[in-house]
Amino acid sequence: MNINFNRRKIESICILLSFTLVIIITILGILATADEIFNWDLLPPNIENVMVLLLTSIAMVIGASFIISLMINFSIISISLEKFADKFEKFVEKDDR
Repeated sequence: MNINFNRRKIESICILLSFTLVIIITILGILATADEIFNWDLLPPNIENVMVLLLTSIAMVIGASFIISLMINFSIISISLEKFADKFEKFVEKDDR
């Protein structure tokens, strides 16, 4: 099976997306924790529920981006190992003659 797409570009996009979302979720998480500890009531209860949904959604996207990046790296590793094995096989055949 031969799938042609730029694995490095997709990996870079996933890493950039994950990095950006981790920064956003960290800031929102710190604000949410401070809001609970100090009873600031920064947002109305309905908006807080939306923020919880947003934080959960961002965490899920981060997880999906990580898994995609991991799968792409496994694909790159397997392709590299296949090329290495082919070169090694040719070297062994040449050496046997």
